[in-house]
Amino acid sequence: MTKITIDIKRRILIKKSLSASTIAMVATSGLLLPQRVLAHWPTKAFNAETVEDVLLALLGKANISSSEKLNFSVGKPAKRIANGGSVSVEINSELENIERFAILVDNNPFPLVMSMDFSPDVLLPLKTRIKLIKGKSQVIAVVRAGGKLYLTKRDVRVDTGGDI
Repeated sequence: MTKITIDIKRRILIKKSLSASTIAMVATSGLLLPQRVLAHWPTKAFNAETVEDVLLALLGKANISSSEKLNFSVGKPAKRIANGGSVSVEINSELENIERFAILVDNNPFPLVMSMDFSPDVLLPLKTRIKLIKGKSQVIAVVRAGGKLYLTKRDVRVDTGGDI
């Protein structure tokens, strides 16, 4: 290794160390409180016990429509999932002005699995992993775009459930 690459690596290490120590000092001083960071956490939606209650708490009252511009897949193979502990989900859409996205599972103890607010800079497709309880479930994708709600569902069967 040359002296130049060692110096560059040393500078990067020092920058990262200073950044980490600054964040740690701010967090321990009380300036960065979890209550402030999680101020917009949708507690009612995550604690709701039915899909309808989640939709009302998270997205409010709105007309729900279906759209062919919202593509959504769950697991591989799609209809039968061997292990519900880590199920892949992929969302793709041609809808414009996507404001919010949520994944719900009707058979889980708490239906809301995930919720995200989007900015115009977010590009789809979005891939993630979720947990599903054993048995038959409907996995529901809900998107708020342009002031409207779009919803699509997939029926799945899970052989071994993930601990929820």
